[in-house]
Amino acid sequence: MSLYLKYRPQDFESLVGQGFIKDTLKKAIADKKTVGAYLFTGPRGTGKTSTARIFAKAINCTNNTDGNPCMKCDVCTGFHENKLIDIIEIDAASHTGVDNIREIIEKAQFQPTKTQYKIYIIDEVHMLSKGAFNALLKILEEPPEHVKFILATTEIHKVPETILSRCQRYDFRNHTAEDTRARLSYIAAEESVNIDGESLEYITKTSNGGLRDAISLFEQLIVDGNISYAHIEETLGVSKQEHISQFADKLIASDESTLKDIASLESSWKDIQLFFHDVLIYIGAKTGEQLTIGKDIQRELFVLDTLHDTYTKAKHSFDQYLTFRIGVLKILSSYNPTTSAQPVPAKIAPTTQALKAEKIEAPTTEKPPVEETPVVEQEESLFTEVQDIFATDEPAFESGETPKPSPPQTGDFDTEGFITAVKAVWAKAAITMSLRGSDISLDGNNLTIKAKTKVAFASLENPEAQEFLHKALQSINKTDISIKIS
Repeated sequence: MSLYLKYRPQDFESLVGQGFIKDTLKKAIADKKTVGAYLFTGPRGTGKTSTARIFAKAINCTNNTDGNPCMKCDVCTGFHENKLIDIIEIDAASHTGVDNIREIIEKAQFQPTKTQYKIYIIDEVHMLSKGAFNALLKILEEPPEHVKFILATTEIHKVPETILSRCQRYDFRNHTAEDTRARLSYIAAEESVNIDGESLEYITKTSNGGLRDAISLFEQLIVDGNISYAHIEETLGVSKQEHISQFADKLIASDESTLKDIASLESSWKDIQLFFHDVLIYIGAKTGEQLTIGKDIQRELFVLDTLHDTYTKAKHSFDQYLTFRIGVLKILSSYNPTTSAQPVPAKIAPTTQALKAEKIEAPTTEKPPVEETPVVEQEESLFTEVQDIFATDEPAFESGETPKPSPPQTGDFDTEGFITAVKAVWAKAAITMSLRGSDISLDGNNLTIKAKTKVAFASLENPEAQEFLHKALQSINKTDISIKIS
């Protein structure tokens, strides 16, 4: 028998969490004020079916104590031994048709054989067909006095309103981390399993509040009576917590070494999706802590939003490593929370369509440093992806030819001078690349910048970018000008 079934709660006292629900049901049983139809809804593994079974046993128990089954009477022992024919569990996923419901309705008319109430527990009720729901309506509205219905579902939005209105509804919540840890520790003690704190924390976090998933994973990881985090790393391809926190902190700081970290993950066959899942959790927790102390969290929110979109796309990607690499490149090419910036490699300097051409470097007006740190071949290919994101429609130029400054686009407004001023007050490649790939026009006191890519739009619309755009305008004697990004 699996541990989940072995340690399935048998009464309300052993039910983990859901305090309000079990207290309400116990009181209704003790006061004999139960209704004909109940609806239990909530995420998987939160105790819906277990609660339904306990309720069915308690309401028929001949010696219940304050609504809790005694576990000793004929009803309780018969239920535990699966000998009660008056408590019927039905999986709606395999009994979806109207004929199945009609059969239930016909049999419900007969009195129970050994219990006070005949109980029908219909699991995953949202799987019923439209005709089956219609057939169920009348008996739910006016069930026989000796019949109780308990419906359970994980997808409440698929249950018709007409069914909902005929049931007393209870919403189950995910278990707290404290409840999950306590239950796993109890099972470990009962099964004589040694588990370290890091492993216990990992299982708790991975289960996302689903106790059944937590117990199943717990059982899967047992090796010779032990659960160690080293075994979890080897078996599931997870990364150490310090690696996750270091990567997240470097990503927030726009540290380009994160590209090498992804390459290392790929070469070591780590689960990239699980890794970024943990990175998201870490940054989310860190952002919440910083918010409480009043720290600016714009950068963290941007990283969270970009990673969340990337994580969602990766689920359906043919190459998850490539998807996450692109997401990291978007973050690295975005604004930096500091105004001081490291020299940008020539491979991602402001460019035109020529940067798409193979083996053509972007000419610059500045003298290159005497000693330039070489960029590894793998990073060169990754930087090329950034170039593709910010590519413009300007004509290509031959290697060694200096591109001509862009002519003023409206009146006497010097577009190239504006971009140069922006670069002077904020030396970030992303903002200047975004500007060069955009249409810029000045009409009176209104400066309009039409971005050609979503990445460019996001980069220019950022509040910090707006601040530096205004500073650049002031540096070229353009004051009292409003900026519109479209």
